[in-house]
Amino acid sequence: MNAFRSSGPYQMRLSGEESRKSKARLRGSLDSAVAAIEQHHRQLLLASDSNCEVSISSARASVMVYDDVNKKWVPSGSSSGLSKVQLYHHQLNNTFRVVGRKLQDHEIVMNCAILRGLKYNQATVTFHQWRDNKQVYGLNFSSKDDADAFAKAMLQALDVLSNGTAAPRNLGPAVAPVTQQQPQPQQQQQQQQQQMPVYQQQQQIIQQQPNGQYEEDMGYRTMTREDVAIIQERRMSQQNQG
Repeated sequence: MNAFRSSGPYQMRLSGEESRKSKARLRGSLDSAVAAIEQHHRQLLLASDSNCEVSISSARASVMVYDDVNKKWVPSGSSSGLSKVQLYHHQLNNTFRVVGRKLQDHEIVMNCAILRGLKYNQATVTFHQWRDNKQVYGLNFSSKDDADAFAKAMLQALDVLSNGTAAPRNLGPAVAPVTQQQPQPQQQQQQQQQQMPVYQQQQQIIQQQPNGQYEEDMGYRTMTREDVAIIQERRMSQQNQG
């Protein structure tokens, strides 16, 4: 009888420990199950987001950013060279962004959201620029066709954002013609000549503003002759290496 009485508390303690262990195992299993469900949910969201985003324009261009410190244009990313620049439209959220990937090593050199009120400036036939809240971007297109098609898609996207309406069905996916060959030296010379009067064009815009004032929020920068020469020299060097 005493032995039975003495074993009672021990059995109760043992039963309590087993119960706590069992609860801990159950809690661990539940946590694992919840984590697996959350991971699966994130994967579904990513897949859904990817399926909702379509490319509405694609072009070949050198992606540039403006260096405010040194007052000149520099290549975006770790090196210079042509990139595949695409304008994406998220059909569910009705948002837009521009993504640039280097053709050589697929480095992402641009991932810029296109927001309402952005001003897209076609500075020359083949050089377009705009700014966000961080920096000024420039696209030096490899051909006039690429530049025209990309500008058309950008202006349509900005119109959609400005009006707050859904994008029209004919907005995408529509891919701009992609030039497969590098510009010939004669074409490069023509592009260089076209890019020379950027400063003059901007002066004309300034004169058109009231009291000669320029809209500060546009933040456009001049592509100088030196900038153009550097870009052309790099492109010629890449052709010679190829």
